[in-house]
Amino acid sequence: MSEPKAPQDVSRQDVFSQDYAHWPEHLRPIAAKLRCPSGMGRLEYDGDTLFCPESKERYPIHEGIPLMAREGTVDGWAPGASVDEDSTDYQKAYQELEEAEFYNTEYTAHFEKRLSTAREYRLLDRLLSSQGRSEIILDLPSGGGRLSPKIAEHTDLLLEADIALGQVLYGQRQPALAAPQLWMTASAFHIPLADNSVDGTVCPRLNHHLPTPEERERLIEELLRVSRRFVIMTFFDHYSVKNWLRRIRAPFNKKPPKMTMTVGRVRELAEAGGARLEAYPMLSPVSSGHRYALMVKNGQPGAGRQKS
Repeated sequence: MSEPKAPQDVSRQDVFSQDYAHWPEHLRPIAAKLRCPSGMGRLEYDGDTLFCPESKERYPIHEGIPLMAREGTVDGWAPGASVDEDSTDYQKAYQELEEAEFYNTEYTAHFEKRLSTAREYRLLDRLLSSQGRSEIILDLPSGGGRLSPKIAEHTDLLLEADIALGQVLYGQRQPALAAPQLWMTASAFHIPLADNSVDGTVCPRLNHHLPTPEERERLIEELLRVSRRFVIMTFFDHYSVKNWLRRIRAPFNKKPPKMTMTVGRVRELAEAGGARLEAYPMLSPVSSGHRYALMVKNGQPGAGRQKS
């Protein structure tokens, strides 16, 4: 595959300084923002890989995609910490292109999944429109790009990231969108970006896959760290009708409990990260327990740059 073309009209003066002139052209728009996921040191390009002088870690580039996914859980922040169950196994899914292709075609093959995607498009359009136009939005996890077309309508550059290489490769092979795209592998626990480096982050359908409260809460902290203006994230509401019904039926069908959060806890974590929870609409009041949370950083009116 040929190297992706560089996005147009998204650069800032510091990005295209001499420090990054030798970087691959398609990576220059984010070169100054990239950080080593092991320690957050600045990165250099040595003609073949991305290299961190501080950590001595190297990150190869595969088909134009920087491979920067650091596996692991919240113990990456607190040495010695451990949990009995975490998301490590989940992080290993969809690494192969064939796996990702099967997963993504399921969303187009079934009517109920197409209906759910249509609802998500409407919610995303409403929430993103409330923040005005962005220069850069991070879509993490991007999966195979199921929601990317709608997100791309609201930004000048869409940064697509997923811990699964198969998902990123699948997304890279989809038709071009309204905004230029850049792809990389990345963990949502160790996002390889500097603080406040993107206007906003969209994080769909990840929180409810994380088995421990520590992981679910750390996810929000990390999303808020890299986002300058806003975060849009889904979570499964503990007090939703869907979850109440599941809890009532659990003694009979023996299904495990859902991985949930409360609106109140999301609000607390937003405030701890210098933001406010402005909206949390349900995907569906009865058929789904998912909410889309919009967290807006303090000092941000939510207007952004208006569409021309």
